[in-house]
Amino acid sequence: MSLAFQRETRQSVFRDPRRDFQTSKAEFEIRFDPITEELTRIFPLHNFRLQRRDWAPLATLTQEKGCPFCPDALKKATPLFPEAMIPTGRLTHGGATVIPNLSPYAPYSGVVIMCREHYLPLAQFPAGVMEDGFSAALAFLEQAQAYDSANARYSTIGWNYMPFAGGSVIHPHLQALAGPEPSNRHKLSMERSHSYYLETGNNAWENLIDQEKVKGDRYLWQEGSLHWLASFAPRGLGDLTLVFEGKSTLRDLAPEDIHYLARGLQRVFRFYDSLNLPSFNLALFPAPEKQPGYWLNARLTGRFTVFDWTSDINSLQLLLGDFYSFLPPENIRAKI
Repeated sequence: MSLAFQRETRQSVFRDPRRDFQTSKAEFEIRFDPITEELTRIFPLHNFRLQRRDWAPLATLTQEKGCPFCPDALKKATPLFPEAMIPTGRLTHGGATVIPNLSPYAPYSGVVIMCREHYLPLAQFPAGVMEDGFSAALAFLEQAQAYDSANARYSTIGWNYMPFAGGSVIHPHLQALAGPEPSNRHKLSMERSHSYYLETGNNAWENLIDQEKVKGDRYLWQEGSLHWLASFAPRGLGDLTLVFEGKSTLRDLAPEDIHYLARGLQRVFRFYDSLNLPSFNLALFPAPEKQPGYWLNARLTGRFTVFDWTSDINSLQLLLGDFYSFLPPENIRAKI
């Protein structure tokens, strides 16, 4: 049994004022995610071009106002973990520091301050900074699991780069979360993968990679265990799917996996920069323990504003639960 790559062309008819109100037709595409079956709408805008965004002035302003993540303020302005969990109060790895979130999203909600620098432009983001950050996040989540396994059963690592992606602080940081229940999409991903395994005896993520390799128009590259794909049913602009072959949990990740993740992200960031795509969201979806038919995967999608003031998130995504993109994933492979 193969995964379904379902796509349908739809049409809308209207009288176009740009053509003296003659009848016109506009086509768009509906796609369904091969694993979760979630719906995406793709309507190419051929003349759409994002304006280049310079975050440097905002970075300067926020640093002058005072940043709690900068070295001079970190020790006195950020909280400490309970001594029973982390005796030193904060966790460090290389140049990264993990602190508790004052506004937690989960029982174990760590903010990973990735480096000393207050601002790092997307196209020049150092791989070493990302390796330190992700390694620190993994160490924190492992510590949370050892400290309170029941309430830290489901974990994830997220990255909201810059304000358009919901990043409330310019200083580079990750979110490392652990709680007793998964997020909605995390749960859906694991449940659909498990159902596919029970029905077919196959790993849905392995089948996804195999089929995308054969098709060839969305598969990007592999380094080590990590596969990169342009998502068949994108959840946003420049949406990519990452799959760690043979890995299920965060504990399965080795240093070389983090190394290849950082190298791949550098490549994607240069691609985003070429599109003037100024922000992104990243999330990892690990299983809590070894799960047959499931490989650890991640999703990366660009974020932007329309006309420099309108959010790219509207009722389609937030309330109806649908996604959309202006960029067909088949175009990404050639561009990246």
